[in-house]
Amino acid sequence: MSEPTIAILGRPNVGKSTLFNRLVGKRKSIVSPEEGVTRDRIYEKIEWLNKKYNLIDTGGYIPKTKDVISKQVTFQAEIARNEADLILLVVDGREDLTSTDRSLADIINKSNKPCILVINKVDNLKNESLTYHFYELGIEKQVHISAQSGRQVGLLLDKISESNLFYDTNNKFENFINFSIVGMPNVGKSSLMNYVLNENKSIVTDIAGTTRDSVDSFIKFYKKNIRIIDTAGLRRRSKVSDSIEFYSNLRTFKVIDESDVTAILIDAQKGFDNQDKNLIRYVIDKGKGLLVVLNKWDLIDDKQTNTMRDIAEDIRYDFPALSNFPIQFISIKNNFRVGEVLSIVLDIEEKRKMKISTPDLNNLLKRIISHYPPPSTKGKEIKLKYIVQVSTSPPLFAIFSNHPNLIGISYKRYIENQIREFFDFKGVPIRISFRKNKS
Repeated sequence: MSEPTIAILGRPNVGKSTLFNRLVGKRKSIVSPEEGVTRDRIYEKIEWLNKKYNLIDTGGYIPKTKDVISKQVTFQAEIARNEADLILLVVDGREDLTSTDRSLADIINKSNKPCILVINKVDNLKNESLTYHFYELGIEKQVHISAQSGRQVGLLLDKISESNLFYDTNNKFENFINFSIVGMPNVGKSSLMNYVLNENKSIVTDIAGTTRDSVDSFIKFYKKNIRIIDTAGLRRRSKVSDSIEFYSNLRTFKVIDESDVTAILIDAQKGFDNQDKNLIRYVIDKGKGLLVVLNKWDLIDDKQTNTMRDIAEDIRYDFPALSNFPIQFISIKNNFRVGEVLSIVLDIEEKRKMKISTPDLNNLLKRIISHYPPPSTKGKEIKLKYIVQVSTSPPLFAIFSNHPNLIGISYKRYIENQIREFFDFKGVPIRISFRKNKS
């Protein structure tokens, strides 16, 4: 990716999660440590002085082991070695150095990765003088902060900016449709990728992609250049078995960020699990094109089950977020409808880039209002003046109103559904911004 990755490391209870929330600017929901992942989102993007970074939080991650401390150190060392461009080592400024602090610092120093020592829980200038013993860790760059109150967090961000981390400003793939295949293990991701590459003979080349330790593939399909972002190798051998799932999630999110269109691959026999749903929500939140592919249809006895259409309707009933996105049933083993996947991808990307003329949009808006005008709220009549498309990829529309803040959620959904249906935005998240009319 073009943005550098920053990892927050440190022993438990030094304030890593508090710092993560402070830097991100919002609270992130915590999930049970038994699930093997700290949060529902492994990392977030932050921006400072017009520079963007990927921020990884390791706070609260407790591996499934009795030897918690040593495993925690090993796990975080793995992240430092393999993922981070810059490390924030967080220590507790109110406590003495511990063996864990020393072990982490020693591993970081040997890795030769840039590092900033973040001495947390230092609420005032007087207390800074009491933290001289942290120089023993041998980390030159230090900053005293209070993540809880926000004290000197701006100074920390300045030090991050001054680190001059590498940015890949050359967008090599701007003329490609960036397509990724993601999903849980053993659903057929590699098989689908291999099928696509073998069926489409005009392979341009295999070159190193921006995802670490992966190779992306490039093909032409109906005169369109497609970059298939590699998700193979998401799992990596590790001395800490619990970190495998962490790496898999982290890299999957990065792959989605790089994509224009993402196919979520599901085992038709097993169906959806919560992680699949989290991936789908993430794709939609990021404004990427989405295709859900149910593989291994050959294992389903269709005499004993409903038709594909009925199953798709059941899926959408159970997971309403998929109502506006295509569901494709395939069997890679039997070569059943696999060739349709890329055609759907092209269709989704075309819709994602579609620009609707302002007259066409306003003609539709008039029809929407005439059929079902916005209900009055708090005794005030709501008028929708006009609509324009602000941007594409994903499509963003602005609707100007005399009282935009009084428009109810149900009416907003009604307008979105009408725009979707009329202009056929299936497979594409769309955004609508309701704004105050200046006149």
